[in-house]
Amino acid sequence: MGKRKRGNSFGKWLIFCVSMLFVLYAAFLGTLLLFGEEKQATLTSYRQEYGERNEVIPNRYTYLFGYKFTVEGKTYHGTGQRVASPVFLKPTAESTISIRYLPCCPYLNSHVEGKETWKSSLIFLGIGVGLLLFFRKM
Repeated sequence: MGKRKRGNSFGKWLIFCVSMLFVLYAAFLGTLLLFGEEKQATLTSYRQEYGERNEVIPNRYTYLFGYKFTVEGKTYHGTGQRVASPVFLKPTAESTISIRYLPCCPYLNSHVEGKETWKSSLIFLGIGVGLLLFFRKM
């Protein structure tokens, strides 16, 4: 009698789904960087999340921020997160940050930090492709 292999494939498909999320997010960032338009957005909120981060570099905190920008008379909103020093500056009415958005659908936008965004995109793509290769070998 031939035995049938009855393994649970939940873990395999979970790894596949997570890897696809990484690849899709990297593609989104790459699309924004290649085809997106840069604009200055006004900060609407800026706050510190939790306490000091438990990392090798001391005095680093996570900050959450919200922003808004206008395209063709319509206002769009977005949020972001960054890790920075303990200097907490309250945003004024004139505080701005650089964002990128897709001209065809401005609700797809993200805060950009120059070359750091390219690095992030490549890292996410590398993780996603690595997980996909791992998925194929399972």
